[in-house]
Amino acid sequence: MAKKSKARRNQQNAKAKQKQKKKDRGFWLTFALVVMALHGIAASLFYYSQRSQDFINRPYLIVLAVLHSLLDIVAVVGIWYWKKWALYVYGVSTVIALVAGLLSGIPLSAFYAVLPLAILGWLLRTKWDYFE
Repeated sequence: MAKKSKARRNQQNAKAKQKQKKKDRGFWLTFALVVMALHGIAASLFYYSQRSQDFINRPYLIVLAVLHSLLDIVAVVGIWYWKKWALYVYGVSTVIALVAGLLSGIPLSAFYAVLPLAILGWLLRTKWDYFE
């Protein structure tokens, strides 16, 4: 009996160590998240300040751009804390940016919308198991 309980404790300790696995963000992911957060804040403020300009003939694009920037900020915070929902938020944000870019009539903006997602995906390729 004592051997079984000791074996059980060893298994529980091994499981606890697996759960406490150190989640290393690394330099490039940290750098990317900081840049994404700063860009999201700056873009939100810029787009919000442009909402009342006379030359804006499609104000819904400004709304989409502000929404995209705010969702990026929320996603960065979630990714920083390794939350799986943040990946979905970032995906939705990318789709919003893609739609806004295509509606603006500037095809290059679609590339600009998808490129950060590809970079983030590449940086996270070995860290999927860290997300809860």
